[in-house]
Amino acid sequence: MALRSLLMLPLALSTFSMAVTLYATHYDGNVYKLSLEGEGDDVSLKQIQVLQTCGKAPSWLTVDPERGLLWCSDESSPGTLTSLEIGNEGAMKELVRVAAPSGGVNSIIYPGQNNKNYLAIAHYGGTSISTWEIPFGDKQEVRPYEVLNFTLHNPGDAPQDQSRPHQVLLDPTTSFLVSPDLGADLVRVFLIDKETGKLNACDPIAYQEGSGPRFGLFIRSAETMQEGKTTLYIVEELGNRLCSFDVSYRDGLCPTFKELSCFIPYPGHKLPTNLATLSEIQADKQSLHISVRKDGLFDGNDSLVTLKLASDGTISREGSLISSGGVMPRALAINKKGDYIAVANQETSNVVILKRNLNTGELLKEVASLQVGRMPEPGQWMGLSSILWHE
Repeated sequence: MALRSLLMLPLALSTFSMAVTLYATHYDGNVYKLSLEGEGDDVSLKQIQVLQTCGKAPSWLTVDPERGLLWCSDESSPGTLTSLEIGNEGAMKELVRVAAPSGGVNSIIYPGQNNKNYLAIAHYGGTSISTWEIPFGDKQEVRPYEVLNFTLHNPGDAPQDQSRPHQVLLDPTTSFLVSPDLGADLVRVFLIDKETGKLNACDPIAYQEGSGPRFGLFIRSAETMQEGKTTLYIVEELGNRLCSFDVSYRDGLCPTFKELSCFIPYPGHKLPTNLATLSEIQADKQSLHISVRKDGLFDGNDSLVTLKLASDGTISREGSLISSGGVMPRALAINKKGDYIAVANQETSNVVILKRNLNTGELLKEVASLQVGRMPEPGQWMGLSSILWHE
């Protein structure tokens, strides 16, 4: 019997599936560590750590794999920026928390020269973008490296009453940043001065008045796309369109953008209610996924739209819908292999894992769901705010 057990041991080890870690922020003032175990359809999601950190309203996490850190933005006023050590086992520990402009909702790491790195943060409530030299080191007092403040010359009705940067996004060549500004109806563009790490403003991408660009991503050409092509995709929160732009690079100069298409990425090209809005966009080389808040199409739960990508970067105008597994899908994240997408539903405060088809990018079905943190009361501003995989 002992010999038989030993002979079966390699088989048992070969079918063992390692757990994968996810981190989520919640407006309840906590950051959560989750674990997804199993494979295929047979997976389970559980919470393994909760840490009160990152100010009153943690809103976004950016992973810094070189240093084993998470950078956490806080949407409250006044705001904070927090570095969290995740260590070999991934357990979170707060290292440094510093004062930051208010309303931080998104961040990205970008490189300079001589192995220097910087963190850029979009401050939705603070009408600004701040940059920081990272890591902080042993300085007595940590201050932003730069704070770029924005004002509107002709402010309109809320939410168009002021500049509202909602994201900072690094292009695939790491030469410039873009920032969808929901309040200014434009996408701001900044050329990175590699020597100093500072951001130099370029001509922005102008949008229709009242469109409210919210979130975007770049896709760089690979095996299935023509060589050297980069496309920028942006979703609007107010106009509810998905717009794509061809990116042209000029050595040491600001890039230029040519609009390829703009349309509402929903069946019939119209959202079902006035409350429904687009939220976030994620993609691989086969498909784009867009979260739709408050369409309530699936027995009260909201939708994710999947659109096919052609080899030239153009998008199919007719997409497929699947339930987000909750209400107000604020954030999405695709895992490294591409066989799962994680959804952070804000109003129902649950993380949902959906299985993806690796060949087509189609979202197949929900395979796991977990209540994370406190569910907000009706009309209360709370719930999950971001999700990421750490693999």
